[in-house]
Amino acid sequence: MADFYSILNATAALCAGGAAASGWTASVITANTAFDGLDHGRADRMLRKVLVATAGFQAALLGIATGAALISGARAAAILCAVCALGFLTNIWTLAPRKEKALPGGRKKTSTQRVVAVALTLIMTLTALTGAVLAAFGI
Repeated sequence: MADFYSILNATAALCAGGAAASGWTASVITANTAFDGLDHGRADRMLRKVLVATAGFQAALLGIATGAALISGARAAAILCAVCALGFLTNIWTLAPRKEKALPGGRKKTSTQRVVAVALTLIMTLTALTGAVLAAFGI
């Protein structure tokens, strides 16, 4: 039975680590590549699409990590992974199209949404990495 719990701890660590790697790729590598090679508007649109597209995958990996950590008894890792999964899902809400109109004579600024989404992704990436370490140690 101890081997089963070790396998579950390893599964939780691998899934949480995979979500952290995906978050790093989406928020840092893609952002740097996009803004170096494209004009601002295209880079902004591409980064938004990447963040929304990867959020579900990252949340699914962390859901698997949460389940495996709960079954193996690594409660701290399970709680951290569950919170982190919800954090990645907030990117979908943060980057959702808005229907409110700009004030007369003003412009609608959407870059703040992207900045917040990237910041959330970086925070959740570090949290997922912490969850992976806790799961690896069975905490």
